[in-house]
Amino acid sequence: MEQPLTYRWQNAENYYTAMLTPDLFGGWTLVTSSGGRAGKTGRVSQKPLPSYEKGVDALRQLRHRRRREGYELCGAGFAEFQRFDPRSVDLRSAETHALLRLFDAWQLTREEQATLLDVDVRDLEGYLDGRPLADDPVLLSRVANLLAINKVLRLRYGEQPDFLQEWVRLPNARLAGRRPLDLMLASREGLAAMRQHLDREAGKFRSCRQNHSQPAG
Repeated sequence: MEQPLTYRWQNAENYYTAMLTPDLFGGWTLVTSSGGRAGKTGRVSQKPLPSYEKGVDALRQLRHRRRREGYELCGAGFAEFQRFDPRSVDLRSAETHALLRLFDAWQLTREEQATLLDVDVRDLEGYLDGRPLADDPVLLSRVANLLAINKVLRLRYGEQPDFLQEWVRLPNARLAGRRPLDLMLASREGLAAMRQHLDREAGKFRSCRQNHSQPAG
């Protein structure tokens, strides 16, 4: 499914954006712009491309180049999916970006990241350079569990980076003194069990809030 794509990178002083968009002649155009974060005007360029695949390949090369230059990927936009396909390239690309943000928030090492996904460390370099997650049901189920775990934590505790890092690595009394990270690293079943545990905790938390919000009879 061919969808327009947008990426934004930045470093301490500059920003860089890239947008893959369809043109009026059935092809695609890669529009890039750059400038200073303090308001300095940059430049805009357009590159016609014969196909969507060529455009996606150009974006991957840009992600690789920007990362090597010290830029941080700070945003990615995808057009609304008209036909939802959980294994589409676009959705897997979006999940890749979300997963990398999760890894950064949890401050995981490359080895820990690879173990959570059950992939080779070299595969992670490809994801950092913009390659979408492989169309592998086992891998995608691991990613779905990780993103669900992170969502529950953020919904309950808010945007607290220090807390997220501590929660992952500190012993947890509700897990018989085990660290959540150790349970998730142990196996795919451990990762799924952690998601189920947090879902139950979230259900109890919501129930408690509802009871407190009800007026006394």
